[in-house]
Amino acid sequence: MATRKVLFQDSNVSMADVFKTDTAVADIRSGGIISGKIVSITPEFAIVDMGGKSEGRIGLREFDVAPAVGETVEALVKSYDRETGLVQLSKRELEMRRGWEIVKEAHEKAVPVNGLVKRSMRDGYMVNVEGVFMFLPHTEVGLLGPRDRGAKRLNIVGQTYLVKILDLNDRRKTGTVSRKAFQDEQNATVWKDIGSRIQLNDSVKGTVTKHTNSGVFINVQGIEGFLHRSNMTWERKADTAKEKLEIGAEVTVRVLEIEPENHRLSLGLKQLTDDPWSTVLTRFKVGDKVQGKVSFVANYGAFVELGQGLEGLLHVTEMSWTRKVNHASEVVKVGQDIETKIIGINKDDKRISLGLRQLHANPWDTIRTEIKVGETMKGKIRGLTNTGIFVSITDSIDGLIKKEDIGWTEPAPDPKKKYKIGDEIEFKVIEINSEERKVQCSIRHTLPNPYKNLRDKYPRGTVIEGTVSGVVDFGIFIKFDEGYEGLAHLSTMEKEQVGNFKKVFAKGQPVKAVIKSIDPESRKISLSLRDVTFALEKIEMRQYLEKESSNKSETTSPFANLKTLVS
Repeated sequence: MATRKVLFQDSNVSMADVFKTDTAVADIRSGGIISGKIVSITPEFAIVDMGGKSEGRIGLREFDVAPAVGETVEALVKSYDRETGLVQLSKRELEMRRGWEIVKEAHEKAVPVNGLVKRSMRDGYMVNVEGVFMFLPHTEVGLLGPRDRGAKRLNIVGQTYLVKILDLNDRRKTGTVSRKAFQDEQNATVWKDIGSRIQLNDSVKGTVTKHTNSGVFINVQGIEGFLHRSNMTWERKADTAKEKLEIGAEVTVRVLEIEPENHRLSLGLKQLTDDPWSTVLTRFKVGDKVQGKVSFVANYGAFVELGQGLEGLLHVTEMSWTRKVNHASEVVKVGQDIETKIIGINKDDKRISLGLRQLHANPWDTIRTEIKVGETMKGKIRGLTNTGIFVSITDSIDGLIKKEDIGWTEPAPDPKKKYKIGDEIEFKVIEINSEERKVQCSIRHTLPNPYKNLRDKYPRGTVIEGTVSGVVDFGIFIKFDEGYEGLAHLSTMEKEQVGNFKKVFAKGQPVKAVIKSIDPESRKISLSLRDVTFALEKIEMRQYLEKESSNKSETTSPFANLKTLVS
């Protein structure tokens, strides 16, 4: 196996001495510096002609820019294999050796150096300074203000900045740098006499240097001032104004704040023009019809541009007299030109309230002149829900028919299963509430109330036969006679039934009960279980007495007084 002889050699040895003859290649020492031309390139290496019989190779990863054949390159000799004549070279290590000396001198003299940001790391960035890789913490970037909040979100890879070296590690050949420290030193000099050059409320020219989420940085006479998005335009859409401020563009701004101790310069753009709200009351008044363009839509309303930096809010409750609007997009769209009416102006809070429905007469103001409570009408079904029917009353007003107002006796039906939109139906108006904008209607009120006749058919004390239709905590419901349903309350049960009536009675079970009362208007039937036995005995007694009477007995019946009692 070939042996590799590695010795330290002073980097000051000249190439002429190293490559005097072909045999001189054998005297190559690690640490020497060579200069040669690239003669070929493999997938992994650049092959360098060293002037002798040996060739050197450099890994392609050591090149920032892809090398080309014929290019002259300078590198450090890392090792030499005598058997193969192969010399391993390193371009990066040579750069680092030379760069380290530059870095040390810069650190000793406290002078700034150029640093190329190579890649992002967890807590900062790796920066190439003269071939030496140094660490730039997020807190030392110095692009987002004193604390560099959000610096980790910056995309600065590939950028070159002047930085100050904070510390060095000679063993690891690395260190820490800071752009912020360099900026602070520069700013200290610039801020020293700022009062003689820039005054509060001055209009100054500057150059846009950087965009952030909250605004833009502008260089004014060597100082980075900040223009917050809230100070860009009087309009609500500040992003549009920010887009017009391209990096490198010259812009005139107003000085809003100067804080030399904090190195803070606040700038304004909209302050160069008058605040449109200062004259809003001279240009607009409540009741004015105004044209505008919808700029933003939310669930609660839409913002409408009225020109000259003014916007009004069109709330969903002000969009229609008769329709409930759940989202502004149901009525208007972004970019739409619309006409509205001003219904409120608050100069102090900078708010203009707009109305769309106010452009038309309120149909609820005249509804009672058009229809009357108790009036029977015909209308088409405009909407169906699980709980009711919306039917047309006028061109703009709908009435509601609750499902329990569809029929008298049958269980409330599902309106969606019984009707369809567009059907014409007859109904009666039973309530008008202009304040709440509601019209209550009923189909059953157009039909005879069967409960009125039911009271004649089933007088108080009548025994009925039915089936249990429901068992609840306070009693049982009993269905009888083709859809009529009554309630037998706990208080009407036998004592032995009350304690465990949920076990005694089950849905569909045949049962007898006594009619206590029938209320035609509320459609409520009260039943009793406890009185069944007495009622049946009473009926039997009456039947017996009637039979005795029909026999025309000549003798006085012993039950004569009892007949009076039970009748």
